[in-house]
Amino acid sequence: MTEGDDERAPEKAHEAQSRLLHSEKLASLGMLIAGIAHEINTPIGAVRSMHETSARAVSKLREALERELPDYRSRPKLERMLTIIEDANRVASDGSARIIDIVRRVRSFARLDQTSLQTVQLEDGLEDTLTLVHHELKHSVKVHREFAPLPPVDCYPGRLNQVFLNLVMNARQAMGPGGEIFIRTFVDTGDACVEIRDTGTGIPHDNLPKIFEAGFTTKGDGVGTGLGLSIVKNIVDEHRGRIDVDSTMGVGTIFTVRIPLDLAERIAAEEDAVDPLDSSEVHEPAEDA
Repeated sequence: MTEGDDERAPEKAHEAQSRLLHSEKLASLGMLIAGIAHEINTPIGAVRSMHETSARAVSKLREALERELPDYRSRPKLERMLTIIEDANRVASDGSARIIDIVRRVRSFARLDQTSLQTVQLEDGLEDTLTLVHHELKHSVKVHREFAPLPPVDCYPGRLNQVFLNLVMNARQAMGPGGEIFIRTFVDTGDACVEIRDTGTGIPHDNLPKIFEAGFTTKGDGVGTGLGLSIVKNIVDEHRGRIDVDSTMGVGTIFTVRIPLDLAERIAAEEDAVDPLDSSEVHEPAEDA
């Protein structure tokens, strides 16, 4: 071990400890989110069921009125009351469908502790992420989706969701009201690529080489921990991928995440390369003459 390695040992240990702590927090967060989603799912299922019952009842009521009171549509008060109930049912249907979709996406996002590769569509992870932070974006930031068709990707989806979440929230924090985030997907030279571009303040050129270092932050006390982009880089490296950044002060920043489409094959090849010593190379000691 060199003198430089000795000097960096405490720093590396601190970084490893920080990442372990963050992983434990993610696992706890995943359990918490999954539990909340489950608790929401039960009552919204009852609301959905009662809405469907109400809608059927109004439909049967109209059929009965057609038989018993053929001219009922000419009675403004009666028709207005039925229309109000039908409109309320449509609102309930749209609202419950929206909640069910949010719960589904939140539960999907919450799978942060997966340890095996999953084959997924990266666009689904991006939508899950945008659903989770919708309340942070809806009033002040416009999100543009430019999703080109991507092939299914082998990855650790929960961890990639954390990458997307950090990058989207960084983009949000770099902009004031009226900002825009552009999320684009495309395939390039064997990689599935996700580009997240914002119209924020940009990153000073001198800071670009340091943004992925653990502990580095420009957000000030109480705002940033300096671990977000370090963790992003660690997750992308775990996927044998790459993350590029390009930024112009006063114009905005572009992060591009590249995940190889042959990740499963790469991991399998790496595991095969670490074979135990071939038995044919183990020789019995020679007998004494």
